[in-house]
Order: sequence, then structure tokens, then C-alpha cells
Amino acid sequence: MNSEKLQNLILDAIENKKISQRQLAKLTGISRSTLNDIVNGKIKKIKLDDLYQISIPLELNLENLLEACGFNSVIKSLSADRYAGMSNRQLKELLDEYQQSEMNLLDWDAQKRKQCSSARSKLNAITNKIEMAERNKEKYSNKEIAKDIEEVFNELEPIQHKYDYSKLPKKP
Repeated sequence: MNSEKLQNLILDAIENKKISQRQLAKLTGISRSTLNDIVNGKIKKIKLDDLYQISIPLELNLENLLEACGFNSVIKSLSADRYAGMSNRQLKELLDEYQQSEMNLLDWDAQKRKQCSSARSKLNAITNKIEMAERNKEKYSNKEIAKDIEEVFNELEPIQHKYDYSKLPKKP
């Protein structure tokens, strides 16, 4: 992140608009301390929403703010012809949509791993139960074993499904 470039962009725009950082904080809904930290380069990962909120009252190009924050891969994507002519609001909505899509995919993956881990634990418990039953001459019937394995099988069933790609953002 080029904090000096971001600082210059914001401070120049504040000066041109003849407003204070306090007024900008009120206009953007960003706390004064957070805004001060952004301007002074103390925040290393600035939220896209904060950049968007700053761009509106200062009438700054969101692309320039993204560049100053080091979002070069995002800028390359935004410079494609399909994004040409989009407003800051449209670009921000598209970025939010991609961010949400990424979070959904990560959540989906985490749920699958959690289900798999749970199923493995249950299979381990079934194995232990069989071994204990054999050692102690206890009864653990084939019917009970089959029922317990079927429960695990049913728990594993959703894991085999692919991610629902229809949840991904549509290309503009």
C-alpha cells in the first residue's frame, strides 16, 4: 500500500472541498479515529466499503483509491472493457458481490471439512465400540452396526456435491 499516495489523495481532496477530517468522518460514517488512521497509513488493510464511502463526498475516483491501497489485481480487472463506464457505486457493488462470493465459498468449504471430521469421529467411535464389544463379549449387533454406519453415510452424502456455481457473481 502506498500510504503517502493515499494520504495525498485524501488530504488534497479535503482541502479542495474545504472540509475538515471531522466533517469527512461525519459524511462517510467512518469514525474520526479510523479515518485518521487511514490517512496516516496506520491501517494496512483498508475495507473496500471505507474507500467507497470516502470517494463519494470527496468525489474521488474509486480506481485511484484502490491503486493507492495496492489493489493492483482489482484495478487490472476493473480496467477491462466490460467495466468501462461503470460508476463508483456499480464498481463497489460488484466488488462487494465478489467478496461475498468468496466468503460463501470459504464457508461452504469449512462446512464440508466439519462434516467430514464429524463423520470420521463417528466411524472411529463405531470401530471402538466393535472392538470393546468383542473384548468384553458385549452385544453390538450387526443391525446396530449397520444403523450407525448408515447414519454416518447419510452425514457424508452432502459432502459429495459440488459447489453451487450459480451462487457466483454474474459477469457484467
